Amino acid sequence: MDTQDTSLLNSGQRVGLAVADYPKELADFPPLQAADTERATLVTAIEDKQEKQDNTTTASTSAKDEAREKMARATEILSAKAVSYALATKQLGLKQAFTLSYTDVRFGEATEDVNHVRELVARVQALPAQVRKDYRLTDAIIQAPADAADLFEAADDTQTTTKAAPHLATLALPDLLRQLSAALLLLKTLLKGQSTDKDPDFQWENLYKAFQAANKRQGVAASSRRAVPRARIVRTLPFTAAGTGQPQRLANTNYGPTYTLTVENRSAVPLLLWMAQKDGAATTPHTCPAGAITTVTRADIGPATARYLMAQFQGGAGGAATVVVRRVV
Repeated sequence: MDTQDTSLLNSGQRVGLAVADYPKELADFPPLQAADTERATLVTAIEDKQEKQDNTTTASTSAKDEAREKMARATEILSAKAVSYALATKQLGLKQAFTLSYTDVRFGEATEDVNHVRELVARVQALPAQVRKDYRLTDAIIQAPADAADLFEAADDTQTTTKAAPHLATLALPDLLRQLSAALLLLKTLLKGQSTDKDPDFQWENLYKAFQAANKRQGVAASSRRAVPRARIVRTLPFTAAGTGQPQRLANTNYGPTYTLTVENRSAVPLLLWMAQKDGAATTPHTCPAGAITTVTRADIGPATARYLMAQFQGGAGGAATVVVRRVV
């Protein structure tokens, strides 16, 4: 719950305390009593949802993180052995297919990472038996990433289940809060209309004043009411080059202005990243420093009309990098 929601809940709680001091008035005015009962029910429901929303999921999150770490480490070992075979036999295309780093698997988009791991396992399993034997690609080494991927998915399911109650609480809160706001408005209307009653046996004016004091809301700055933008990972693009000097196309998508690209350049030379025009017109590349993580906007890498995401290491050198595409939502 944000500041505005909490302020509304606090008003509902304070109003309950205020009107409780006027049982005679409540009993004498059934519509008012019904409205207050509705207010109390909503306050209790929101408190319950808030408690569920605040439940932590530390244990399940930890299990998921450990499983992903295991998957990344096992994949790193398998990839290194498979790449050594590709390099020894001068199959550069196969080297690229076998390259899947620890970082690629550890920090990318979860579903894509699992798919990449299983694809690597399948490719290595398809190698001739003698090749697997010569390069010590044992069954255990090949199977370890696949087993770790299964474990990671199971841990992910557990975390989703654990978070189900807080998630449902969040979904229910907006409706409950709207209803509470309506109940407080009804109480105000009823009490305002009754506040001029001068019957000496009742304290309508005092009750209305008590309600007004309790129903005051905490001021919320406009900036705090705005949603905070969040970046969602759209694609994880591993990039490796063997020093052939040729740029490579990473994607055929013309990402819009709401996208950012985070480049982890693990090489000794800068990485050049740009969006290429469909008609082949020149585009100025953006330079991502060697050994650094750089975040660039869509505008940094080419005009809005450009279509293809391209990459090349400076000077045509070899190297490895990962480009993570995110969209601000």
